[in-house]
Amino acid sequence: MKKNAIFLLILLVSIFALATTLSTRINVESNNKVVEIVLSYTEFQDMANQSEETLSWWFKKFSGLGIEYVDLQEENLESLLMQNKQLEVLMGWELLQQGNWKETYSSEVATYVDGGQINEFDVFVTTRTQEVFDFIAKGLTERYDTEHFEILSHQAPFAIVMKGTIEDALYQQNLYLIDADRKASLQRHKPYSSKLMQVGLGFDVEKINTIKESGLKVLPRPYTYKAWMSETYLETVFEEFETYAMKPSVFIFSGGEVLGYPVADDLVTRYMIANDIKAGLIETSVQRSHLDQDGIDLMVRSLDYNAVRIFSVWPYIQERFKYYNYEGAEEIENTLYRAVTERNIRLIYFKPIKHDKYNIRYDQFIYLTDYSEYEKMFERFETRIGQHGMTLGRSSTMDSIRVRIAKQTLMGWGIVAASILLLGYLLKLNKKMKYGLLAIGLLLVPAAFVVRPMLADKVMALWAAMAFPSLAMVYFCNRCFHYVYKEEKTNKLHQQILYAVRDLIIVSAISFLGGLFVAAILSHIEYLLEMDIFRGVKIGQVVPIIAYVAIYASYFGYKRKNKKDQEPFLRYKDIKNFLFEDIKIIYVVSVVLFLGVGYIYLARTGHETGVQASTMELIFRNILEENLLARPRNKEFLIGFPALMVGIYFAKNKIKLLAFLSGLVAVIGQTSIVNTFSHLRTPVYLSVARTFYALVIGIVIGTIYILLFEIGIKFLKYVKERKIFQ
Repeated sequence: MKKNAIFLLILLVSIFALATTLSTRINVESNNKVVEIVLSYTEFQDMANQSEETLSWWFKKFSGLGIEYVDLQEENLESLLMQNKQLEVLMGWELLQQGNWKETYSSEVATYVDGGQINEFDVFVTTRTQEVFDFIAKGLTERYDTEHFEILSHQAPFAIVMKGTIEDALYQQNLYLIDADRKASLQRHKPYSSKLMQVGLGFDVEKINTIKESGLKVLPRPYTYKAWMSETYLETVFEEFETYAMKPSVFIFSGGEVLGYPVADDLVTRYMIANDIKAGLIETSVQRSHLDQDGIDLMVRSLDYNAVRIFSVWPYIQERFKYYNYEGAEEIENTLYRAVTERNIRLIYFKPIKHDKYNIRYDQFIYLTDYSEYEKMFERFETRIGQHGMTLGRSSTMDSIRVRIAKQTLMGWGIVAASILLLGYLLKLNKKMKYGLLAIGLLLVPAAFVVRPMLADKVMALWAAMAFPSLAMVYFCNRCFHYVYKEEKTNKLHQQILYAVRDLIIVSAISFLGGLFVAAILSHIEYLLEMDIFRGVKIGQVVPIIAYVAIYASYFGYKRKNKKDQEPFLRYKDIKNFLFEDIKIIYVVSVVLFLGVGYIYLARTGHETGVQASTMELIFRNILEENLLARPRNKEFLIGFPALMVGIYFAKNKIKLLAFLSGLVAVIGQTSIVNTFSHLRTPVYLSVARTFYALVIGIVIGTIYILLFEIGIKFLKYVKERKIFQ
């Protein structure tokens, strides 16, 4: 303590900066407690068509479940065709290939085509219905410059050309021809469709009235192709918002860019600020970050982060009815619950549930039309989020929190101090070297935060994620060394268990501190909204394992003599003895097994992993989730924490090899603590609760493991003494 007083003092000051930073973050998170649910008009229309009730009936029913909005997208040629409107849409090349187009269409069309004004990328629209023509013509005329389209005929058969280019064309992929010998032959394709099919034409008044008459509000979703974007389009759309009283609370942007991009997104931003409209960040289907829409991050920053994370009920989630042996929609409910409690989701874009494929070949599903199932699901969901102080309503947002450079610097200094303490147990550092490294660290940390703040905070967080679990394992090795060489063996099992519990708590507290450093340094609002993410999670889990092996060797050495009296640090002779060791088959087998387990461990980490948990494990997780405020991590309370207790038990019984192997497993639990806090979108209180539950349950399971080992050891001694199997 005296030798490291300066380092401990710096660490204490750093912890104070950490506490004040986390206090601010916790306060911001605690004020973000309102969850909004928006229904998908299109999919509810499809569901209503499969049911015996009207769409209006369904909307009225859902209006009583705490739901306020239904989304409504602008109509376009694609949606009009899907609604079986009486119109025909052809690509330019399809029109030119028709042999009888001169007889089929008006003379204006013939003149236009004969004049060579149409090209293969144009979109030709024709209808004999006045209502359909008026809607399309009005939408185009009010929204877009005339250079983009031309109305050829104002009388039946009505005709319009939307002028396209090769950039607008859409092609079918993976189509090829084969001959009798099954040899592929390249085929040149004509455009299959065009992006102009999705150009916004206006909102359907009948749909607006259907939503409003049911007691719900319209959440309009304007969308147009960015090549056609203009201020005229935006002004028309905003006027329609006023005319039909349907200002959105959140903009859920459609397509690959935000509304107004790239020519008038500043106009949209000003409109959103004036009307307190939030920007929607749609979470990806792998539940990591948000969809990459051009201009979205810049817009959110311009709004001072007045944004909300959106969870869309993706098709694979819609199909989870009677999933994992549930009787109804419980697993879909679990998915929604995790989204809002664990990932800062505050708007759920809800689509009706699907079940029972009716066309397996085309993977088509029947919608669930039993309203009572939806009612039960949403009532359970509201009750469960209520345990976290959350309610349903208009989505809340988080204040724009930023961490000052001064606090980041103080926390960085604490990480530097902890790292030098760790290094002191691996290398024999004299006083001059220690303070020299400290001085360099104290200078470099603030410089890094000034020059590259958004990189420096990630580096410091990763540093903390590696340093503190490693430092925690220093304490574990220190205790094991003490129990093996400095302390008499005790035969009292309850004392061994108490020592194991105490040491587990202390070791976990050190790792827990590392997790808090990560959570505090990366408290910027962009991390909470997952506009930016903490990278290096796998590195943060591998390095402490390697460090543990080195730390253990610094205490116990490798075939070292006179171990009792030597102070801990890694010696050249230990490394030499290890490198020149005779390789035995058992060593190779052990390494292969270790690498296999290590691969599974790392592959299970993250969101895009190809190694998934088993069905039984997922059911077990759901049971924990339904009965606790936060689900503890299996690898902590089932593996890592009990392994550390067992390691202490083996050290108490002077069994060094098993103590070392137990420590190798125990590192998993310690890195997992930090990893819990590395999920920055998860509120801090939930990460704390998750770690606490894991520690309590881990102590119980660790005690059981020790009792089982004790019984096993006594049984082996009994067999050996009586020579039963000889």
